[in-house]
This record gives sequence, C-alpha cells and structure tokens, in this order.
Amino acid sequence: MEIKKIFERINVDSSKNYKPTLQTLQLLQKQYILNVPYENLDFALARKFSVKLSDVYEKIVNNNRGGICYESHTLFMYLLKSLGFSAHFIFAKVEDLTYIGKDYPHLIILVKIDGIDYLVDVANGQNVREPMNVNDENYISISENNRYKIKVNKNEHTLLVSYKNRDWIPRYYFTKEEKTQADFSDVFESNKYSTFFTQVPLLVTLAKEDGRITMQNENITIKEGDTRRSWDIEEENRAEVLKEYFNMTINI
Repeated sequence: MEIKKIFERINVDSSKNYKPTLQTLQLLQKQYILNVPYENLDFALARKFSVKLSDVYEKIVNNNRGGICYESHTLFMYLLKSLGFSAHFIFAKVEDLTYIGKDYPHLIILVKIDGIDYLVDVANGQNVREPMNVNDENYISISENNRYKIKVNKNEHTLLVSYKNRDWIPRYYFTKEEKTQADFSDVFESNKYSTFFTQVPLLVTLAKEDGRITMQNENITIKEGDTRRSWDIEEENRAEVLKEYFNMTINI
C-alpha cells in the first residue's frame, strides 16, 4: 500500500512533506470527501464486503470506488497514522436509521492535535466537511447550506444539524471511547447483514465544491448552489451513470 497513491486518489500533491497539523487535517478531510463517494453498492447488491485494510485499499484506491464509513475510515485512519497523527476510532449512534440499522454504529475518527480532540468524518453522505473541536459548543460549521455544531453533555457529545436555518436536530451521538478494528471487523458477519443492508436503497453520493451528486436506486440528483436537478434513469443504465458522474467502473 502506497501513501502516494492515496494522495493521488484524493487529488492531493504527493510531493509535499505533510506534518500532522490541523491545516493538514483540514486539507485531507476536504479532499477525501470531494473525491471518494459514500456508496453502499456492495451491500445493496449483496456482494462481498471487507474492512480489512488491504481489501479497502484495493477497492477505494486501486479500483476507484467509494465505501461506507467502516471502509473509508479504515483507509483514512491508515493515512493519518502514516503521517504521524494521534488518532483513534470511535462509534456514534445515528439518529436517522434509514441507511444503517440500530445494530450498526457509525464509525468515525477522533484526532488529537495540540491537546484538542477533533471529530473527523469522511464517510457519512451529506455532512460536516471539516474537523470540529468536540468541546467547542460555539463553533458552527457550514456546508451545503446546512449548519453543524457540537453539544456536550458530560461524557456524551451530539453532532447537531440545522437544515436551512431550522431548529437544531441531532445527527448522531458519540463519546471519546476508543474503538479498534477488532470491535467492528466482524460486525457484518451475522444474518442481520443480509436482512437489513440488502433492503436499503442503493446509494452513491459525492460532494462537490458547490453541491453534491447523488444516485439513489434509479434516480440521480445534482445540486449546485441553490439549483437542484433530478431525473430518473433506467436500471440497465446505472453502470453508465456511475462511470459518467462518479468515474466508477462497476457492473451492477
């Protein structure tokens, strides 16, 4: 596995010497989100799934695919550790269970820089696009016309979102408790994997500088600023759409 290839995959200049700073973290998170889609094709199509680092690297880097949180954060953690960041996995309880069941905690990353813990999430569809100080309740991050902030209640933190300046609602809840790959390496090995994930909508979504492109089942939506276009596609054309809009070559 080559760090240079990961840099190339997320469109980052691999010739530079990156230090484990907040500026580097901000760059890496943004570039990952803009270049690696959140996608659940393997689940929706009941195909082989693995969180083994070598398999994730092959899928996302060599095959130009995306992945769900367990995959993207496995790869992103490897990148962070390789650059000298102090980071560990944590679990979050997602409020909206449309795309992940109650038995499948959302995997995210906590990064410590100069004594400050930052929430990092590169694989949750439409979401905050920058590291957030988990103890700063006053900071508001804005992306895709949504606002995000963190609320602290003793040892539990809540990522809140406000859509179009409406009331704040929970996106997910998390603690700082460290998790390892052993805590989720076999999370999909039960029968619940086949019964839940094969019933969720097929989803591929990729952030753009000024919006987002999303394919869900036989529909594609493109958001650019305040403009939104959506149209239906034929099932037999999904592979063509994936190639054109996400640069993914896959037979579905």
